[in-house]
Amino acid sequence: MIDPLLEKQIVDPIEKLLIPADNVAHVLDTNTLSHGMLILSTVKYSMIPVLSTKSKLMGLINMPMMINAVTTVEAIEIEKMDQILIRDVMEKDPVTIVEGEPFEKILHRLVDQNFICMIDHEGNFKGIITRRELLKRINHFLHEISIPEKSKELLLKLTLSESLTS
Repeated sequence: MIDPLLEKQIVDPIEKLLIPADNVAHVLDTNTLSHGMLILSTVKYSMIPVLSTKSKLMGLINMPMMINAVTTVEAIEIEKMDQILIRDVMEKDPVTIVEGEPFEKILHRLVDQNFICMIDHEGNFKGIITRRELLKRINHFLHEISIPEKSKELLLKLTLSESLTS
């Protein structure tokens, strides 16, 4: 378990790590692969969320998934990209975090993922938390506590916190 005081020093509130849904490139599950290819080719992410028309998180999609869907042993059938829907080839069970879940759970999930999607309790897409943003926060925290006055202050707070819980 991560000490709540340390957690607070690193990310308080957790929502500060969140890139809001409005700022995240995504596609709809009803879009065609050609539309998905267009979106993915214009953003810096290699994988993006797939949403329903009601903003529910449905899955994730990346270029290899789309290319594999139109590739046969003999050819890449590009014309099929206008016929196949994103929902037919997307990853349907993405790693998620539900609003309000603990920081430690986010840490564990980001070990194996570049980003995780945050949803609310109804499955509505709220945004993404990236490993990059978390590492930036941890880096900032570690540099800050490297300053002798800051580390003494934090140690004092931790000691007081520990004595109050004992």
